Order: sequence, then structure tokens, then C-alpha cells
Amino acid sequence: MRVSQFLGVFFSMLLIGFVLNLTSCGGSNLNNPVSDTDTTAESGETSDDIVELTQNQDIEKLEQITDLDVTITVTKKTVQPGEETELTASVKGVRGTSVTLNWLNITKHGELSTISENAVTWTAPSTLNGENVQVEVIQLVVTVISEVVSVGTSGIDTDTQIFSETKTVLLTVRN
Repeated sequence: MRVSQFLGVFFSMLLIGFVLNLTSCGGSNLNNPVSDTDTTAESGETSDDIVELTQNQDIEKLEQITDLDVTITVTKKTVQPGEETELTASVKGVRGTSVTLNWLNITKHGELSTISENAVTWTAPSTLNGENVQVEVIQLVVTVISEVVSVGTSGIDTDTQIFSETKTVLLTVRN
């Protein structure tokens, strides 16, 4: 049973590769997201999107990346009950075709405006339930997927790498 499944997958992949080769896909798109000349959201541009994707690294350098360069900016780390603070993420120096941000409200004392946008607003709880201080734990999980498709003499080569990093932010609510 496993041999027939393997052969089915193998022939399917072979057929897809053959069709892509005949239709000249795999690098001929002028808007290819992994081209060496594309760069999005450079630090000098005035853009609302702070996530930066650098597209001019060599593949050899890409394989050596072990940690993402993730920075979180917080407008206020200590707030009053009911007050808001904004958290913004920045991912730099990564060659990627997809960047996913997931904000997690670990202690659930306050409320996040969204969980998947770059800039989020956290609203502190309106009461501290008799406590003088509450600490909120917010985590950001950043996942970068890098896909490189190239056509060579041996056929179509694909390389997919997934990088992930979790950052923790502590926010304090005080009366």
C-alpha cells in the first residue's frame, strides 16, 4: 500500500514539474517575490507597514540564519486601568515570501484589538479587582516562510525554509 502511494505522489510531482517546465513557469514571473531586486518596506520609506522584508541576501547566507531580528515597540509599558497602549512589530533582515504575526494575550487581563495585524492596541482592564498592580503578558509569534524556486539543467528545484520566533512583552496596570 505504501509503495503505491509513494509512486502516485512521485508521478504526480513529476507530471506537475513537467507541466510547469513546458509552460515556462518557475521564475519567469516578473513579480516573482524572491527576485534579487525586490525590496519591500525599506526603512527610508514612509509606510504604515513596519514589517521589513529584505530580498537581496544570498541563499547561502539565508541558510545560516538561526534567529529572526524581531523588535516590538510599545508606546507605554505602565498604564492606568482602562488605558490603551499600542504594540508594533518589526522584522528585519529576512528574505521571505510570507510573514505571519500572531499576538497572544496570555494572562487575559486586558484585551487586544486584533491578533494578526502588525500594530495592535491593548486595552487594560477597567478594574484591578482589589489588587494594586496587575501584570499582563503579551506574546508575539512571528513566522517567516521563505520559498525559492529555481529552474536548472536538472529540473525545477524548490527550497522552503520556515523561521519562527516568540517574543514576550510585560505590561503593568497600576492604580
